Amino acid sequence: MIYLVGLPLSRRLLAITVFLMFISAWTVEGQLGYSPRSLIFRAYVDGGVSVEYTVSVDATKVRVNITLFGTEFQELTVEDQEGLPLFYSSIEGGLTVDTLGSTTVTISYLTFDLTNKTGRIWTLSVQAPTPAVVVLPRNSTVVGIGAIPLSIGSLDGGPVLTMPEGHIEVSYIISLEGARERGLLAIEEAKSTIEAVEAKGVVAKEAEALLREAQAAFKVGDYSGAERLSERAKASALEAEKAASAAFKAIQDASSKIEAARREGRTIGLEGAESLLKQAEEAYRIGDYGKAEASARQAEAAAAMARALLGPFLLSIGVASAIIIGAILYILRRRRPKRPEKPEDVSLEEFLERRPDLRFEDREVLRFLAESGGEAFASEIRERFNMPRTSAWRLIRRLRKEGLVEVEEVGGQTLVRLRRRGGRG
Repeated sequence: MIYLVGLPLSRRLLAITVFLMFISAWTVEGQLGYSPRSLIFRAYVDGGVSVEYTVSVDATKVRVNITLFGTEFQELTVEDQEGLPLFYSSIEGGLTVDTLGSTTVTISYLTFDLTNKTGRIWTLSVQAPTPAVVVLPRNSTVVGIGAIPLSIGSLDGGPVLTMPEGHIEVSYIISLEGARERGLLAIEEAKSTIEAVEAKGVVAKEAEALLREAQAAFKVGDYSGAERLSERAKASALEAEKAASAAFKAIQDASSKIEAARREGRTIGLEGAESLLKQAEEAYRIGDYGKAEASARQAEAAAAMARALLGPFLLSIGVASAIIIGAILYILRRRRPKRPEKPEDVSLEEFLERRPDLRFEDREVLRFLAESGGEAFASEIRERFNMPRTSAWRLIRRLRKEGLVEVEEVGGQTLVRLRRRGGRG
């Protein structure tokens, strides 16, 4: 209980104000399930606005509904405090994010709903629940503003305004001086990168398509769009080069394993490995480097499991031993009461045979979970298969989307559990 009797009037008013502000903040966070931490709006020449919204969440909550700005969200990413992607689903006006174990959530996306243009004047208008930073395009001039900024600065030749909480409205004019040159330079850099990558024999179809889009945007005067598309084309070419290198090494490793098995006389099962290697080589030829690497890894594993033919004497001993063991097992089974069959139970290997579309690494993780009693922590999966955190998270997310595993937060760690009946299987 707060006692205000005897205090001067000014102190009583101050105490009441602080108390009401605390109650208001507590009520808002309790209703929303999260509290805003930072908000950045970055406007582009073509009217697009990149939004970066960070909020604090309760680590004990399973999921939170977060309201966003605009109605259409492109290039959307949702990450926790460690930069790991979070599961989410779309709702009207925002997202439902699985936040169990997270303390902060950062949502980044591109939208064209926050700006409109009248003549040469662009206007950015948005309702902000917290003070927000507005970054305008290079060579912009502010011609109108709805509230007094908390601060004014510049970044890369463009104005930067820190606006107070509430309705934000900023009008500005963009000078295209220099934008054309930047767009043209970006196109030339992307073109050079793609040519250098393709000179090494790498197929970069996606990068070429992006470059054509950039050139088309430049022709119609969308210099900012041309610059952005050129940067994406350059990044795509470099990513293709990296993927091609990994696939090529995997194919070499698989070929070496197959040759070693053939020299050692381990030919049983080797045909399957050779078939997978051919698939990998064909995928590499057409530029499907992800499939090429996966097929090569499967071929390498199949070659490692290839067996040698037994000699006639050893074969006869093996057959005789198998007959004796079979007879003993038959007698033991007849002595035991027969357990009722469970038609719904399907072995993991039978299930995997029904799902030839699964990737090699997906199958290995499912086998590892089965060997671990049906569940394992994400950290154990990363350690077992020597995976980076982001790669492991993408794999877990893919298996969860297929309905093959369930994910649960236990003691601050992510527990991955096999589902009894998995996905489309």
